[in-house]
Amino acid sequence: YLGAKNEKEALHDILGIDYVTFRPQYIGPPLRTYEDGTSDNVFGIRRAGYFYGQAMNHPLKGIETLEELAKSGYCFPKSCEWECRIDKTALAQVQDYCIIGGAWSPFFHDVSELFDMEEMMILMYTAPELVKKVTETVFDFYYEQTKRAFEQNPGVIDFLFIGNDFGSQRALLVSPSHWYEFFGKEIKKMVDLAHKHGAVAGLHLCGDIHQIIPMLIEMGMDAINPIQVSAEHMDPVLLKREYGKDIVFFGGIDENRILLHGSEYEVREETKRILDILGSDGRYIVAASHDYLLPEVPARNIVAMYDEAKKFGC
Repeated sequence: YLGAKNEKEALHDILGIDYVTFRPQYIGPPLRTYEDGTSDNVFGIRRAGYFYGQAMNHPLKGIETLEELAKSGYCFPKSCEWECRIDKTALAQVQDYCIIGGAWSPFFHDVSELFDMEEMMILMYTAPELVKKVTETVFDFYYEQTKRAFEQNPGVIDFLFIGNDFGSQRALLVSPSHWYEFFGKEIKKMVDLAHKHGAVAGLHLCGDIHQIIPMLIEMGMDAINPIQVSAEHMDPVLLKREYGKDIVFFGGIDENRILLHGSEYEVREETKRILDILGSDGRYIVAASHDYLLPEVPARNIVAMYDEAKKFGC
């Protein structure tokens, strides 16, 4: 659409995106693939569907005690099967960019898919120690990757950006107290790790997450994404007024309706509106209200969003 020679020219030179992401790369044994196009991930979860897909099985489904887990024979993946050192040649080409590094770390999703989400949420009441043990194990898998990424690339990573979708359209998926008890403490460890290595920390969490924003601020989170303005209690005006002095908003330009179905004019007007609100003090990262701009979003609208942002000096 842009007539660019390559992705770098399109994203960085034309659209003006100023960050580059380096994630740990899997170097372990080949993962199983199937004739129907599905494949296993490192947790032994068979996935089907668009992009990352959806879980087709749940390896820990039916397990209700720590004893049953020990006897199941299930093997968790090893973080040592991931290469965390960033290629020096690739890094040399992006010295002027913000470098995002470390593991994406979707440990909440992995745990819910290992058990089946409904079963996991029941087990949080009936077998909390089991859920905590599996959560801790999965989290440690990502934490060790991220720790090595910082240690093996000293002074390189500017931004630790991780993702776990804790919200629905109307509320959190779990209560705020359960969120902190089962998942929030792990998030805090990632924030502390980033700060220890001189980086800022950002968390992607879709949906209505207003109830835990104060907790995220208290634990030192620097930025939150994607600010899903179409969800309940996610009015950008209220969010900026309540929390704008304490945390950076990353996103908020509506993808559900405006970017997906709107005209170029509507995209530009919404971009200006969000910039005026969330970026009123200059502490804002331009992005859509979803962490991916999927192929269904018209290219003209993506270009309009970034072009309008550049007019604001962003």
